[in-house]
Amino acid sequence: MIELEQLVHLIAFNEHKTLSNAAKSLHISQPVLTRSMQKLEDELDLILFERTKNRISLNATGLLAIEHAKRIINDTDNMKRQLKEFDRKQHTISIGSCAPAPQNYLNQKVSRFYPDKTISSEIKDMEILLKGLKENTYTFIITPYEIDNETIESIPFMEEQLFFSLPYDHPLAKKKSISLKEMDGGRMLLMSNIGFWNQMHQETMPHTKFLIQQDRSVFYDLIELSSLPSFTSDYSMKYDGIPPNRAIVPITDQQAHAMFYCCYLKEKESTFKSFLYTLNK
Repeated sequence: MIELEQLVHLIAFNEHKTLSNAAKSLHISQPVLTRSMQKLEDELDLILFERTKNRISLNATGLLAIEHAKRIINDTDNMKRQLKEFDRKQHTISIGSCAPAPQNYLNQKVSRFYPDKTISSEIKDMEILLKGLKENTYTFIITPYEIDNETIESIPFMEEQLFFSLPYDHPLAKKKSISLKEMDGGRMLLMSNIGFWNQMHQETMPHTKFLIQQDRSVFYDLIELSSLPSFTSDYSMKYDGIPPNRAIVPITDQQAHAMFYCCYLKEKESTFKSFLYTLNK
């Protein structure tokens, strides 16, 4: 039976042109490589080399064998890669989200229900999320609206409401509510990687200069120490607490409120039926 190792040896010889150089690249001795090539010829019942006293080279049959060997090795590598990816997916639940709060919330729900699974998640734009769900890159995706597609089911599972977080001496800090338009202009602190919320802020507050922070701990330090306004939400305040030395003022605009949906392929509903039943519990 032909062994993959023999094909690897054959390809190495073709690349390095001599037995000594090929053996060196393979970290084996030249006699071991020579026996491997002879055994391959025996298995094929063919002569693959032209041998002279001081030289060995591939004949026409040997060159054709190289093409087949490369194809077999490539197919084998693809098989290994696809099987590993399939096995990974069997043990991994992948979540793609449009925003951080519902991502964290769903991650916690999934990890509690499937303690033996690996949970992977990321925040991406809607086009990437939908494409990834259809291509089975994601098990679930989180969207800010229901998906109108006959192959996809959408379940509402969480709401989030934004608030302004203002220093007490801010001119609007004592108001009972504020619109996004009223706050437009000036400078505000804003976390990066907030998904679709970022687009909402840019569209509804086009005259505001947002100072984007990458590090969450630095962001919270700046909120506590600076006089710059920022956003918070009912979810953030529930889990991270109310920002100190700040007035929390509701935002009147509908754009500051989101209903999030957990979306999945209908063909997979039976697999996750028990979990989906608990999603709103």
